[in-house]
Parts: sequence; C-alpha cells; structure tokens
Amino acid sequence: MEPTERKKSSRTYDAARTKVIILDAAEEIFAELGYSAARIDGIAKASGYNKSMIYQYFGDKLGLYTEVVKRADQIGDQATGSTITDFLKNDNLIKDPVVFRRFLGTITREIYEFLLEHPRYLKILSWEAAEDWKTWNQITYRPDDITQLYELAKTAKKSGIIRQDFDPAMFPILIMNMTTATIQAFSRYGNMLGKLDSPQIREQTIEQIAKFIIHGVIEPSLL
Repeated sequence: MEPTERKKSSRTYDAARTKVIILDAAEEIFAELGYSAARIDGIAKASGYNKSMIYQYFGDKLGLYTEVVKRADQIGDQATGSTITDFLKNDNLIKDPVVFRRFLGTITREIYEFLLEHPRYLKILSWEAAEDWKTWNQITYRPDDITQLYELAKTAKKSGIIRQDFDPAMFPILIMNMTTATIQAFSRYGNMLGKLDSPQIREQTIEQIAKFIIHGVIEPSLL
C-alpha cells in the first residue's frame, strides 16, 4: 500500500472510531438527562473530544440525537429483523394460528431482550414519552418499526386469525408498549415481582407478556 493510501485509510478509521466514541457519550447523556437538558458541552467532555469535532461530524445537537436514534434502531433491526422476515416468508403465518402464536411469542421475546440489553435506548424512549415525543417528531430519520406489523395484522384479521373487534393499528403499539412498560415497572414493583437479572424471572415475564398479547389479539375460538 502506498504511503498516501495508508494515511487516508488511517484517517478513515480514526474518523469512524471518533464517531462511535461521540455517539456512545451522547447516548449516555441523552439517556440520563433527556434531549432538552443534554448539552453539547457535557457530551464533548464525556467523549473526550471538543465541540467543534461534534459539530463537524453531526451538525448540531438534533443531528447528533438523530444519529443516536438511528444507530439504536439499526441495532434493533439486526436483533429482530431476521425473525420478522423469516416468519413473513412462511405462507402458514396468516393461515395457521399455531404459527401465528409462535410468531407473537418470538417477536415479544426478541424485543424484550433487546430493550433489556440496551437500557440507554429504553431510557431515551421514556424521556420521549414524557415529553410527548416532541423531539422524536423533529428528527429526519424515521424508525419504521410498525409498518410490517401493521400490515401483517390487517392480513391476519382478514384471514380470521386476529379477532374481528381488534384494530390492526393497535397491534404494533400493543407489542411495543407491553414490553417497554413491563421493563420500566420492574424497578417500582421489584419487591413483589423480583429482579430482572434473575434468568427465571426474566423468562416468566416474557411468557406472561406473550400470553397477554396472544389472548388479546387472536380470535378466541382459535386459542
């Protein structure tokens, strides 16, 4: 490799590494303080880089926040996307209630485990909910974690698997909110529910959420 090529490769690597470090620091600050209270000064100090570097790579605070959300969403897609895709390829998904129940149990588990493994993202979602999703609706990147599930629910309702009095638009909301709200509630009710760091309690919780969702959306005669 020519010296100029090595130098260019080194700069590219350093830039990528720098962005990761800044995003890690930003994710931590946004998770702890929320978007409104977070400051670029604090993120710069936490990352070890100056503000000019942050502005150079991300433009402004909203641009930085957008990249934090985008990265988390892409990681989430990697965790759950293959499962959704594999099930959608199964022709029996909207024909066989057993397959549909298995899909609900699997997607619930993967979303739940993803949120447990990424507590900062869960905190960011909590801040957004507390602030009525004000900043979320300003960012240029739009996480699309509901369209596939919504379309699936509409088709499953037409085929008679989903109960006829259930609105398919509520399907992705129910799955996301049940998993998110349950994790958030554990700290409050830990004396009664136990701790999520227990594999047994984690497994029981996932099963309970899945059962609630399954019995809430599937046609009762098929249960």
